[in-house]
Amino acid sequence: MILRTSKRVLAADSAAAVIAAAGVFVAFSLINSHFLTRLNIDGIIVAASISAITGLGMTLVIAMRALDLSVGSIMGLAAIIAAHLLGEGVPLGLVIIAGLAVGCGLGLINGLLITMLGLPSFVATLATLSMILGVELLITRGQTISIHNIGFNKLVVTNIGGFLPVAAAVAAAVFAVVWLIFHRTPFGRHVAAIGGDERAAVGAGINIMAVTIGTFVLVGFCAALSGLMTGAQLQNVDSTIGANAELTAIAVVVVGGTSLTGGRGNLFGTVCAAGLLAAIEAGLNVVNVSSLYDDLVFGGILIIALMVDGLRRGSRRRGTLVT
Repeated sequence: MILRTSKRVLAADSAAAVIAAAGVFVAFSLINSHFLTRLNIDGIIVAASISAITGLGMTLVIAMRALDLSVGSIMGLAAIIAAHLLGEGVPLGLVIIAGLAVGCGLGLINGLLITMLGLPSFVATLATLSMILGVELLITRGQTISIHNIGFNKLVVTNIGGFLPVAAAVAAAVFAVVWLIFHRTPFGRHVAAIGGDERAAVGAGINIMAVTIGTFVLVGFCAALSGLMTGAQLQNVDSTIGANAELTAIAVVVVGGTSLTGGRGNLFGTVCAAGLLAAIEAGLNVVNVSSLYDDLVFGGILIIALMVDGLRRGSRRRGTLVT
């Protein structure tokens, strides 16, 4: 009964994000007809796809009742390394592999810091965030690195069949893989078990260290992929690539219905929330609202989502969600 109730709650959270996104589209299209232009819609899809990929990895981390504050810096370093290697004439395929390997390696470091040194995930990833930013500055020396590779750009913005940007197909593939891992493998069940009650998970014989490291490697992979896609889209990188992406990732996860208390994750809700926030950002640009207000708006949305999550958790404690 509790499982069925949890599924109903997740479905309601996803529906709320879809309805909110639809409302944003209707509102901004009525305010300014340019909102529904092909160029703007494609931009929303690409931005939402990149945010969703990072958010999908973060969903598993939060479901495990942890946080990864280094995802933005991992995005930036993967993009910077890719730009540097492309400038050296390294084949595109090897560049992509190298960028993804960097993300997995940094995720592994985060996992080892947490499991072997016993550091809280917040502290460990905050430390790696700072260190990675330092490496980025050393590589770029504060300068912008241009990317002169049309093939790299086409891997993100080219429309499949003249309709859907490749970025959306990549996000869909990542969603399918992460969904299968989370819902159809023992690893995914162990992630949720650790988030629900770590001591009970230990008593059940779950390898906390292996699951934690695996989860942070996965989120590192997702962050690196998002960074590569961002660099491919912009065709230039600097040390600000990925700035505040960790906050955006947390926002799409929470707005999508995943509780910071762990134990469950709403992957579809995360994707819907990524679309919602991308539509809001594009809408504010279309109606000529200064980008200075973006963080204010997103912060307000995150506060509302946290309030809703708090009310939901309070209701569960009172037993009103269990029938």
